[in-house]
Amino acid sequence: MRIEDYMSSPVMITQRNVSIQHLKDMLTRKGLSAVPVLEEDGTITGIVTSNDLVRANNEDAVVQDIMSDRVHIVMKNNRVKDAAGMMVKNNVHHLVVMDEGKVVGMISSMDIMKVFSETA
Repeated sequence: MRIEDYMSSPVMITQRNVSIQHLKDMLTRKGLSAVPVLEEDGTITGIVTSNDLVRANNEDAVVQDIMSDRVHIVMKNNRVKDAAGMMVKNNVHHLVVMDEGKVVGMISSMDIMKVFSETA
């Protein structure tokens, strides 16, 4: 089982200067719980999760004020089992999926739970 078969794609991204309120609205509308933060050249500089947004106290803040710069990355052809192990080891619920240096998707702990519930 490969990540590319279970990841969410295409992936919505955000940038450092986006307002917290705008990002909250986008995530709510799209039903997402995390987005990677990319620079204009496509370089990943962070990730923002719904938990980060809940903890944000200042509605005038922007993404760079609350994003985590510790982004965990997997390749689309990695095994789902390895992604699950990475999530447990790093105590995270979202991984950015890359292929040939580009963000191609996201995989969450919920995606992985679905995979294992279908194969059990």
